[in-house]
Amino acid sequence: MRHVFALPLLLVPALAVAHPLGNFTVNRYAAVHVAAGTITVRYVVDMAEIPTFQEMRLMDADGDGTLAPAERDGYLGRMARTLGERLVLTQDGAPRPLAAGERTLETPPGAGGLPTLRLDITYTAALTATRGTVDLRDENFADRAGWREMIADAADGLTLADSTVPRTDRSQALRAYPLDLLQSPLQVKEARFTITPGAAGDRATVAPDGARAGSMRFSDRLTELVATDAPRSPRLVLASLLVAAALGALHALSPGHGKTVVGAYLIGARGTARHALFLGLVVTATHTLGVYVLGLVTLTASHYIVPERLFPWLSALSGLIVLGIGASLVVARLAAAGGHTHHHLDHDHDHGRDVGHDHGHSHVVPEEAIGWRSLLALGVSGGLLPCPSALVVMLGAIALGRIAFGLVLIVAFSAGLAAVLTGIGLALVYARGMFEHLPLDGRFARYVPVASAVVVSIAGLAIVAAALTQIGVS
Repeated sequence: MRHVFALPLLLVPALAVAHPLGNFTVNRYAAVHVAAGTITVRYVVDMAEIPTFQEMRLMDADGDGTLAPAERDGYLGRMARTLGERLVLTQDGAPRPLAAGERTLETPPGAGGLPTLRLDITYTAALTATRGTVDLRDENFADRAGWREMIADAADGLTLADSTVPRTDRSQALRAYPLDLLQSPLQVKEARFTITPGAAGDRATVAPDGARAGSMRFSDRLTELVATDAPRSPRLVLASLLVAAALGALHALSPGHGKTVVGAYLIGARGTARHALFLGLVVTATHTLGVYVLGLVTLTASHYIVPERLFPWLSALSGLIVLGIGASLVVARLAAAGGHTHHHLDHDHDHGRDVGHDHGHSHVVPEEAIGWRSLLALGVSGGLLPCPSALVVMLGAIALGRIAFGLVLIVAFSAGLAAVLTGIGLALVYARGMFEHLPLDGRFARYVPVASAVVVSIAGLAIVAAALTQIGVS
């Protein structure tokens, strides 16, 4: 029983420290140390839950769901060679082959009962002269998002000049990420410095603690629901669903998710409560289906499609849908507003006798028949981008053998997200009724729907622009 009452407490710190770098990230760190006759590179790779899930399928050669020592050692040996080949070290332009030495593999616990993966490998190369320029370029995981850090220092009567990288270790070798850089993680792919004889500078220093790695770094409240060890009694399941819905609602309040678009559309199209509810149902269905499909892609086609690379494309598609809706509404509503004139075809009175009288009708554009197709498209655009946490819940549920529970949690999360959008839509629908009673100039009032369509178009354009930036199109 106490587990049931404890579940709502999960909402208290909720998403404040969840996923400092994200469930999709592959993070890299290289520490270069120059000493007499030797260049040492400590190279660390820290994979989040989803890339780890994919790598585990490669490591588990016999497919029995467990990693035997031979499988771990074989994978670590292969990765040491592969990673070393893509660390390009040169001295005065001449290649310096890196030889792998000490190496470790860890699987710290992550979110949703899934492990994370940490590789720590030491490489060495010969230093052929005490003077010269050294370059190190990291070409590993070039297409994966994440933290990329490099540092360098020297010893044994050598010093580094004109270094492009600092001596300060900001992430404690990817064990504690700086809180002040979580929104803009380091992206250092190359280090260059000049070696000269002289008194060595300070050894590499370590920055204060940041956001912790492993389970502390990646924990969030949604994934904890599926990973809980408490017996799944009916009360616990019900409480978990309520918490998942509440977390979905909180997620919807974060930037994005089409709140502005939904509001502008419903106001301009003179939507009703029925339309707002329909939008909520479509968002729930689309978001849930999107998580399921992306989960299947991760399970079956991750060697061909990197899941996180789909996100900006899905975002671009969402923005194009919104932009298309907005543009068509702008054209239609401009034509309606500009062509609104007095037509007196069905009056019973004599116009010749009463030219100057007031016909008693408004100059507001007549209420348009709100398009269900447009509503459907708008709902799809709002739920098209799956939440990474929901994807981790699905993968964690599969790994823990709690598939049905995980899938239902995703539905509850999506319903909570849609409830917020629906609530905003309903509030704006009823608020519009108050707005319509205000004494407004007729010419201004009939262009209000046009303005709302312009807002929808601008929102769609902004979504597309942001997605293209993520894709790399400037």
